[in-house]
Amino acid sequence: MITRIQSNNNTVNFGALKLNKGAQNFLTKADNFSSVHQRLALGVFGLIVQPAIDLKNKEVDEDTRKVSALRSAAKAIIGTTTGIIVRGGCIKAAELKFAKRDSNGAVLKNAKKTVIDENKIYKTFKKGFDSLKLDDKQLKEAINRVPSVIGTIAALCVMIATNFLVDAPLTNKTMEKLEEIMAKKQQKESEGAKNV
Repeated sequence: MITRIQSNNNTVNFGALKLNKGAQNFLTKADNFSSVHQRLALGVFGLIVQPAIDLKNKEVDEDTRKVSALRSAAKAIIGTTTGIIVRGGCIKAAELKFAKRDSNGAVLKNAKKTVIDENKIYKTFKKGFDSLKLDDKQLKEAINRVPSVIGTIAALCVMIATNFLVDAPLTNKTMEKLEEIMAKKQQKESEGAKNV
């Protein structure tokens, strides 16, 4: 495990890594990223990097490189989209499960955000929280993370099915559309070259 050590010159030392104030602020904020944010970051990274790697692969011909890059782009787009929708939906469902409600049973919201019933969460997972021996601040933070954790675990289970039932067919359809667009573009380019 990497331990954070504060130094005197406004840097944070993560073992061998020395980070300036900007990097420290980013990592502090990243600590609050939900699994939706993480999936989005991975998806954008995959959309940028993997097609670029496929296009640089000199072990295959140019047409194969283009098809591989298109397939990687399609997988990144569909996988990211369904991943965000499923994770977001499951986390929202978990928040609603542990939401505070008024006397009519309506969910209470504070600035359009669901208000979590901390007592209900604590009572539900009392043995687990008590075994951790957390101080009050740590306990409050842990309680507030419960809906996100439950939603993420539920999303992982749901995505076992959606990978086959949604991602694979949509990736193939997206791939076909991208290939059509590329074919039309190449046709226009070749027609333009003939007219010159």
